[in-house]
Parts: sequence; C-alpha cells; structure tokens
Amino acid sequence: MIYYPYFRGRMYDLLALKELCEGNWFNSQIVPIIEPVRDSKELQKTVQIFIDKKQPFSVIANPQVSVYGLNDTKLYPLPDVYNLDFYVPSAILAADFRSDFVKTLPQQQSLLIANNYELLKAYQDTDVLNNVDRVLIPNVAKMHRLVKDKAASLTDPFTFHHHVEDYSQLDDEFFEAAEWYEQVDNFQGFGDYSMLGHVYFDKGMFSRAIAIHIIYVTKDGSLRVHHFVSDSNESMRGQKQKFFEAMNKMVMWVDKNINGLNLTPALEELLKYSQGDKFPGLGVVKKLSIMHHLELMSCLSELK
Repeated sequence: MIYYPYFRGRMYDLLALKELCEGNWFNSQIVPIIEPVRDSKELQKTVQIFIDKKQPFSVIANPQVSVYGLNDTKLYPLPDVYNLDFYVPSAILAADFRSDFVKTLPQQQSLLIANNYELLKAYQDTDVLNNVDRVLIPNVAKMHRLVKDKAASLTDPFTFHHHVEDYSQLDDEFFEAAEWYEQVDNFQGFGDYSMLGHVYFDKGMFSRAIAIHIIYVTKDGSLRVHHFVSDSNESMRGQKQKFFEAMNKMVMWVDKNINGLNLTPALEELLKYSQGDKFPGLGVVKKLSIMHHLELMSCLSELK
C-alpha cells in the first residue's frame, strides 16, 4: 500500500517535506504530493532535494488553489522532472485538465486526483482512465465503482473548527482506522491532508486561541489526534503566553501517554521549547507537527 500525503505547498509544509527528505524519512511506500500555491525558492529547493534523494514524489500539473498556475513564467522554475523514473506525474480532474498532464515514461506511475463525480463519470470510458495508474478519490462508493481497482482513497480525517478554542471541547479524537496500512475496500493506496485539512486558506489569521495538534498511534494500530489548547483566549493579545499554556498541557500529557514509536525526533524537538522562554512562532509549530506525523507514518510503514 502506498501512502500519499497531500500538501498545498505553503512555506512551512515545504520546509517539513524538505527536512524529512534530507533526513531519509521517506521511502518508496510514501509518495508526497505537492499542489503548488506560490512561485517560491522553497518549492524549488524542496523539489531539488527529492530529486537528489531519488525519492518518489509528485507535483500537480494543474493546481486549483491560489495563484501558482496563473503565470507561465516562473521566478523560481522547477527542475526538469518528467524524465525521472521515480517521479509520479499527477493532475487534478478539473476544467483545465489535459491528458498530457498524466503522460508517463514506461517506468513511471501516474496519478489522477478526482473530487467531482460528474466529471469523473464523463471520463469513464476514455484513454485517460484506461492509462492512468491510480485515481485518488474520496471514499465515495459510486466514484469507486467508476475507477475500480485503480482507486486510492484521499480523505480528510482531521476535524476542522473555525474557532480554535473549540478543540478543547473534544481534546482527543479518532483520526484513522487501524486498517490504514492494509488494502481496505479494494483501495490500492491511501492519502490524507495530515492535520491541515482539504480547505485551502490563502492567508492565515490571528486567533484568540492557540492549539497544538499531535497525531499518535494506539496499541490496536489506529491513529488518534490530541489537541492542546491555550486558556487565556479572551483576546488576540499574548501569543507567547498562549503558546506556553498549550505547550505545558502537551508536556504533561506526553509524559504520561507517549513513548516508543510515538516519541519521534520532531516531537522531541517541539517539546524542547517548553524548557525555554522563546515562542518559535506558529509556523515552526506547524512544521514540527507535520514532521512528527510523517515520521510516525514512516516508522509504521517499515513495520509491515
């Protein structure tokens, strides 16, 4: 089973992917997918690291969010990837889709991301579906029937709250079933958006609360996510104080509940901030939380 972690290519998402690839945390069972959102040096560097490490990965040919696809002239053009055996051509089945987006060399595997049932049905008997290797779809039965044994699931298991403080109402919840690593319901792979969610926000915004989200694996193999939320949430002021309120809760919970595979290098690095008085910024917290999730998935994939 191949795991397809899906990222929108924001700066700290890319930093997480780059550092994980540099640290050899990925393998052939983990194929990161990047939907670019900005023409950035960080995107260029991340792609180059994947190439240098010969790590299977994919950059979506027709991104559907933000502005990356609007200008053909790039300040930071991506390295040529289309002749690499380990590169995975991919595209979103959308109005601007072209079949050459998923054209492959003999050694390559291709991916189609399909979220729209009617559009997928329109392509049902075309060469596109006949030739593509995998189709990432939501867990929708009628879409599964259209693509049959080419289906891989792309789910968003993270509960999204508009108001961050609402995570304190249910601080520990289900993330992924114990069978995530097996062929379930005839899916030939699976992907998720980690704790970032499928909804794309072009710009972040200040929140009255700060929450830290940590994914962990239980004894039965299922994945859960624990939320640590600040307390002083009456106003926007005091971001540093809010961070340490959430961090102190996380330290106490980790001491009692986390060991073994769940205690990843990224989580240990995040915990170190509790020993000082520096607020690293929410971007760094996000990066380390992503790295922790993918380090955990990497360890689990090696156990199979």
